[in-house]
Formats: sequence, structure tokens, C-alpha cells
Amino acid sequence: MEDSEPKTIIAIFSHPDDELGCVGTLANHVQRGDQVILAWTTHGELTTLLPDMSEEEVRRIRQQHGEEIRKIIGAASIKFFDMGDNLVEMNQKNRLDIAKFYAETKPDAIITWGENNSHSDHRNTGDLALLAIQTARIEKAIGMEPHRKNVKFLRYWEKQSQFPVKHIEVTDVMDTVLECGNYYGEIYNWKSVEKWMRNSRIAKGMESGVEFAEKFNVRFEFAKPSRYIV
Repeated sequence: MEDSEPKTIIAIFSHPDDELGCVGTLANHVQRGDQVILAWTTHGELTTLLPDMSEEEVRRIRQQHGEEIRKIIGAASIKFFDMGDNLVEMNQKNRLDIAKFYAETKPDAIITWGENNSHSDHRNTGDLALLAIQTARIEKAIGMEPHRKNVKFLRYWEKQSQFPVKHIEVTDVMDTVLECGNYYGEIYNWKSVEKWMRNSRIAKGMESGVEFAEKFNVRFEFAKPSRYIV
């Protein structure tokens, strides 16, 4: 695939609203003409933010939330795996399910949770997202055409991570970033959500010399070789 061709970017998280840390990066790719896919391993059906609804009602509502965020960003599609809120496990079935999803969608890059996150759903989702890359390369494992492309793999930034840091400037898409934050803020009655969304990106922008940025650790990044270092 040539660099000028559209890419496929997958953001895979545990619960709807987890994606708020990378919505600017996703909006950048939509603006460039890339295909962006949002995926969640659970519906977040045990949330305390919707206390008067059954789990089935919450599943339906949070699917709607995912669809609305898709529309705001301009993403191509969404996917829910329904592995069970607070029950995401590192097992063969879950790994295969994500690997088959990769084989179907053929991502060029994947964004997910950090490896040291204290929430087991977050941590396990990130680890499954990573391990499924290798599984998706094995036709006999997934029973379908494999996805053997080198995939860039980014996690939300963590100070404990040994992997390189990557900043993505999101200055031109801050309206989209704030719209996503305000969408959830109105639903859950979050206080000062717009201030939080702006300030977190201002801080990362100051680190990288731009107005607003998002920040990741990069596990795999396959840059083309060059003759010069600068």
C-alpha cells in the first residue's frame, strides 16, 4: 500500500467514553480521508452512571452513544464485542474474536489502553488488542484470510511505559474533540468536561510545541529508512 492511499485506523477500548483520549487523532484521520473504526470490548453495562436501567437497556443506550460518537468524528463504523463489563479476560476466544475482526477490517494502525492501567477491563483490552495482531497473521488460527501487514500499535501514554512517546497535534479538530466531550458530559452530568478536554491537550501541546495535542506510547511503528537523521 502506498503512503498516499487511505489507511484504516482502529480504536479499541473497553467501554463507551474510553475513546475520549484519542478522538482528536481519529478526527485527523477522518479529515485526511482514512477509514476510522471504533470498537469496544464491552457495552459498559455495569456503569453506575445509568443507575435506573437494566443491563439490556444500558447495552442499547451505550450502543447509541457509540453511534453518536461515530457520527461526530465521522468514523466509518462501530463494533461491540460484548465480552462482559468488568469481565474482560485474557483468553483464547476473546483473542480470536479480535484477531478475526482485524482480518476482516485490515487495520494499518490500532489505538488502545495502556499496559499498566489499574482497571482490569482496560488493561486486558489493551493486551488482547496487542496479542490479536499476531493471531490475525495466522490463517490456520483464524480460519480466514489473514492480515499480515505491519500494524502500528499505539497505547494511551503512561509514565511507566518503556516505549517511545508520540504526540499527535489536534489543534485543527478541537471543535470535534470538545463536541465529543460535551456529548458525554451532558449525558452523565460531568462537571467542567470541556475545561478538562482542553487543558489535557494544552498540556500535551506544550510538551510538543503545538497548541493542542494527544499523547501515546508507540509499541510498533515501522518508519521507512532514510539516509539522514535530520
